Amino acid sequence: MKKLLLALLISLPLTVFGQDISGTGWKLDYDDGDRQIFLFESDGTFTYLNIVSFTGNTGKVFSDDSDTWSLDGNKVIISFTSGYMLASLTLNINGDSMSGTTINKKGLVRGVTAKLIK
Repeated sequence: MKKLLLALLISLPLTVFGQDISGTGWKLDYDDGDRQIFLFESDGTFTYLNIVSFTGNTGKVFSDDSDTWSLDGNKVIISFTSGYMLASLTLNINGDSMSGTTINKKGLVRGVTAKLIK
């Protein structure tokens, strides 16, 4: 029984946090009311649609090689426009939501939550 428990404890983080989010879609909600739909591409880039944007970009789609993401364990790092804004999100154990903060070069920090689109 102890060996089985040990095997489960070792393999669970690899199973849950070793998952790949490429090819998935997410709805992001920022604490200032902005909303986006994200598509994480398998090449490490992402495409996003601004659903609500107070900067005047509502309804616009952005996709560029300078917009990148990476996954390290349960940490998702998103870099907008070659690092102009960075997001650090923590993926939950079920792999269906994440939350964290963003910071841009001007120092604006925002909270963000994301839900997997199923």
